[in-house]
Formats: sequence, structure tokens, C-alpha cells
Amino acid sequence: MTPKPANRFLKATLAGHSAVCGVAVLVLGGLGLFGGHAADNPAGPALEPIRFAFSSKMFTDVNENDARASVKAWASAIARERQIPMSTEPIIFSGAAQLQAALRDATIDGAAVTTEEYLSLEPELQCSNLFMSFIGGQFTEEYLLLVRADSGLSDLGGLHGRKIILFDNPRASLAHMWLEVMLAENKLGPSTDHFGQVRTAEKLAKVVLPVFFHQQDACIVTRRGFETMCELNPQIRAQLRVVAASPKLVPALGFIRPSYHSPLRESLLTALKDLQTSAAGTQVLTLFQSDQLREAPAALLESARELLAAYQRLNPPAASLATVSPPAASAHPESGTVTP
Repeated sequence: MTPKPANRFLKATLAGHSAVCGVAVLVLGGLGLFGGHAADNPAGPALEPIRFAFSSKMFTDVNENDARASVKAWASAIARERQIPMSTEPIIFSGAAQLQAALRDATIDGAAVTTEEYLSLEPELQCSNLFMSFIGGQFTEEYLLLVRADSGLSDLGGLHGRKIILFDNPRASLAHMWLEVMLAENKLGPSTDHFGQVRTAEKLAKVVLPVFFHQQDACIVTRRGFETMCELNPQIRAQLRVVAASPKLVPALGFIRPSYHSPLRESLLTALKDLQTSAAGTQVLTLFQSDQLREAPAALLESARELLAAYQRLNPPAASLATVSPPAASAHPESGTVTP
């Protein structure tokens, strides 16, 4: 007997999300690997603590307070064990404008962001040292538009007035753009006009199963998520079918500020590339169920860049209202930093 799909999918959903925000936490975890510089120069000048910012979009389906607490605890432990100065208060922002300002003012040293946010930065703030989650042998995600095989629906046009649900997750951060561009290319108008209802859900099971159970007409998910669902319940593959598939896209990444010239820079880059070879790095990878964090060329962003350009031709970008959350105020200026 096949177990209930929703129950069997709980573990897979958690694993999917862990891979999703893995970039954000793996970047910070990698910082624990540069104890060498501090040890080699015990009498040298004090090094500035490393400061990373995180997009709030990287923490979908995760309580922000829980995320802050986890990052702070991990950073404190790493600072003690590796004897390096390190900021323990994560800076979390909710848009790209203040991220750009923070990079310009050098108040942060790097960030983990969605690809949309990264590509919105001015070119001089973008860099060649990009780090991406490497999952299942790939840096990219592919999005699928799914319907029931017995629905009689075969294309976007047939979904006029129907209900659709989208996966709200950092690994699906470009899915809404892909849908809008696809609708425009087919001269069907924006999604709010074409569909009778557009919803989102943070749990993959709550995106796929409503279509499976005839509660929604269509959904958009990652191919990886769909394959996981099908492994857990083969009936899903038999009863749902793909109407459209996106190009392969990098949805999120981590990067170092181009003007970051600390003596720790090279150790940081090496640590991030070799995360899976250290005990501390392996612990983080295991905790967040990601395969690796690898340095990757900016050329991998080209398909996302083309998609974003097409989307912006439909919707010219408005001024961002994002704000950067600084470390919590304290009467002690050293609060938020652990210095050996």
C-alpha cells in the first residue's frame, strides 16, 4: 500500500528547503575554516570581523528569529574554535537597494542572495567569485508547469480562468518571472488576468498534491522537487504531466564583495571551495543536506540574466524599499563580535 503522499513527503520537503537556503548558511559556515591567518600572526594587528548579509528571501519557510539564533550560535562556536574575529549577528535585508548601499559603503563583506537580487546590483558590485549550491551534480534548477494528465489541459491558453499554485521557495525564486514571460510570449496577458486564481505555498507537498487531488488546476515546481515527489509516490508521475519546462536557471548564490581586501580573503575563498573537505564544513553540509558549495563562473547566470531582462521589459523595475537590518543595538560596542 502506498503511504499518504503528504506524510511521506515531509522529510523530502525539509531536505528541499535545506538545499534552498544552504547557500546562505554554508557561506557563513565556511568562515570557520580560516584559523590559519590568526594563528600565523598572533602578534599582528587585529583583523576586522567578517560580516555577511543574508536576503530574507533565503529564509522562506524558516522563522527569522530561529535563523538568527542558529547562525549566531554557529558563528560563536567557530570563532572560539578557530580563534578568529567574526561577526555573530547576521545582517538580514529585505530587498536589493540597501544591499547595494552596504556593499558600496563596505559595511558588509559578502552576501547570500537570490539571483534576481544579485543581478539588480550595479555591475561594479558584481564579482567573479560566485559560490553556488551544487546539488545532484548541478548548479541549476528547472521549473515545470504541471497539470493532471486527465484534465484535458495541454497548454497555457487552456488554463485561462483556472487556478494555479506556485512553489514559494528560494530555489524557485525565478519561477514567477518565467511564468509571466511565458504568458507574454503567448500573448495571454499577465497572470493576474489570465488565471482565475494565483496562489503560492512554501511546502512542496502543498503545491503538488492539490493538483493531484483535483483541488488546483496547475502548479509550478522545480523538476528536482517533482522527481522527489514521484519517487515517494509513483502515482504522481502517472497522473500529472508537464505542460512546459523552463531553461536551466541558477536561483541563488553567495559572493564576496569585490573590494574586500582583508588578509583573510584568499583563505575565505579557499575555505568556501573546500567546505566539504573539513570536519566543520562537512557538519554544515550534513546539517543542511546539501552536496557541496562550489565556486562557479558568472556565465552560469546568463540564462537568468536573459529571463530577468525579458521580465523587466514587461515590468520596468521600481525603486526598491529594502532596508538592511544591522546587528542588534547594545551598550557594548563589541556586542555581536567574538574576538579571540
